[in-house]
Amino acid sequence: MNSTGPFDPRKEAHLLSAYVDGELNSQDVDRVEAHLADNKESRREVDRLRQFNQVTDSLRLKEAPAEEWEIFWSSFVNRAERSIGWILLTVGVAIIGIWSLYNLLATLVATDALPLYVKGGIFAAAAGVLILLFSVVRERIHKRSKTRYKDIIR
Repeated sequence: MNSTGPFDPRKEAHLLSAYVDGELNSQDVDRVEAHLADNKESRREVDRLRQFNQVTDSLRLKEAPAEEWEIFWSSFVNRAERSIGWILLTVGVAIIGIWSLYNLLATLVATDALPLYVKGGIFAAAAGVLILLFSVVRERIHKRSKTRYKDIIR
């Protein structure tokens, strides 16, 4: 804090909360207490902060029943297994797809049996499929991260 001079409640109101929490150094404690001696509104604010601390200190989290923990852990394990399975499946399909596409394109380039415009059409179709696939995956990822309702349990 390291402020000097008189306490300014407009600029240093946060010090009242720090005062109640016992987080001020002795110099700031003296400044705040001198201000509280003269300012009735600030004394009321300190009283409100102390009451707020008492209320929040008395709050306790309710422990979830054992059945809820069992449901949570079983669904957690199921989701983790399925997530890992989908990731592995996706990676495997992507590797096989890329390898197959590479071999197809290498074969098309190497063959002289097809006219150039047919090869171009096949390349254009393959590029279009890849662009559309990339677009759909990107959109799904974007929507999933931006949905407001993803944490709602039905």
